[in-house]
Amino acid sequence: MLTLHLTIANFKMTLRNRQALFWALAFPLSFVLFFALLGAFAGDSDIEMLAIDGADDDLSRRLLSELDAMDGFRISPRADAAAARAEIESGDADYLLTVPPGFGAADGARPPITLTRSTGGGSAVEAAVELRLALLDMETAGIPREFPLAVESVETESYDFRAFVLPGIALWGIMSNSVIGMAVALANYREKKILRRIKASPMRARTFFAAQILASLALSLIQAALILGLGSLTMGVDVSGALPSVAVIVLASNAVFLNLGFIVGAYSKTAAAASGLGNLVVVPMAMLSGAFFPLDALPSALAAALRLLPLSPMVEALRGATLSANDITDYPLQMTLTAAWIAVTALGAVKLFKFE
Repeated sequence: MLTLHLTIANFKMTLRNRQALFWALAFPLSFVLFFALLGAFAGDSDIEMLAIDGADDDLSRRLLSELDAMDGFRISPRADAAAARAEIESGDADYLLTVPPGFGAADGARPPITLTRSTGGGSAVEAAVELRLALLDMETAGIPREFPLAVESVETESYDFRAFVLPGIALWGIMSNSVIGMAVALANYREKKILRRIKASPMRARTFFAAQILASLALSLIQAALILGLGSLTMGVDVSGALPSVAVIVLASNAVFLNLGFIVGAYSKTAAAASGLGNLVVVPMAMLSGAFFPLDALPSALAAALRLLPLSPMVEALRGATLSANDITDYPLQMTLTAAWIAVTALGAVKLFKFE
């Protein structure tokens, strides 16, 4: 009962601490809004192709319509050829397709279509236009297609970058608050002789620390819910996933972070030192654990080593649970690594902790 009362008291104290709330909630939430704004300003990723239809006949309209219907293309009609070319020269557009008069004439040689491109243009666009023209050639000549192409789609685990980074932001926010917050609290308790008084009081020290840990675990669930929920609202990212698995991953992750906070606090003589040393642990781990970029982009040996960091398996598991609705049983290696880190960091925290 005493543990419960102390847990509630610690939770209320955290909620009343504006500075702690800023780093625990406002700061990571601002990152979510930042990435949401990036997506809003990023706009359409389709290749825009300006088009001058000098023929304005059935065949030219069909060509432009079929190009516009292709994935990754967007045809923007223009009436003024000189103004359209100026857009290419100024870099406002990359491609200009000019269909000359007489393109759809039934008799005689058709005049060539001109594809004007900027220096940054690519051959893939030329190939797409060539293919569409070749198909029109065959159809107008009455040549049947002997080898039709069948296209099918399969679901893949590829995400928009904002969806990819959202679980990383959630765990980074929880890690920062738990590691630095616990380390600073312990340093303050030691500076103000509170730990010495707890040791001399009838209350067991483990009851006092258990209440702090439980309050931090409860706060981590609120952090995760707010960060992932805001990401869902502002980015359109579906994070409904496997919610029980998300909760287990968040709690297991925070157990490691709190243990690291105890270890950092054991080495810190002052609150300022605890904050600095905590950041020395948190920042490199956030940058190197795949929270903000895929580890697969790194050399294989380096990526394999970084996947052993405490945050790496947690990010992978949370990403799978939130974005693909996977269960924690789908990540046995990641959960085993997390359990190992809980045991190792707990042992380190117990061995290194000092009341004085």
